[in-house]
Amino acid sequence: MSSFLIEEFTTYKVFLYGRKVKGEQTDQAIYINIPSGKAHFYFCSNYMKDNYIEEKNGKKHFHVFLRAEKYPNWIDLFRNESPLFFFYDYDRDLCYITTSDEPVGEGELKSITTQV
Repeated sequence: MSSFLIEEFTTYKVFLYGRKVKGEQTDQAIYINIPSGKAHFYFCSNYMKDNYIEEKNGKKHFHVFLRAEKYPNWIDLFRNESPLFFFYDYDRDLCYITTSDEPVGEGELKSITTQV
């Protein structure tokens, strides 16, 4: 049986770096606050580290490394979907962001017709 965490979040912060950071070749990063701590998503050009978790002041900090070309998909999800949930599988050090169950066709058409 897998142990995991899933928590809703409502805000995010984006970082666009002018140069490589920490030797990780990070081009962009997104940070979110979750009830149990923070999640740091690093979008890397070449070198990829393994995901890891550290404890700071009794809070978990999830460090997740993703390919740089995935950044547009992630930022689109953050900008256009709600609610969003952070998922982390402790056994496999896997992470993803998910929406809740949504009805087919909701949202996109409604926002287009509202703008007209």
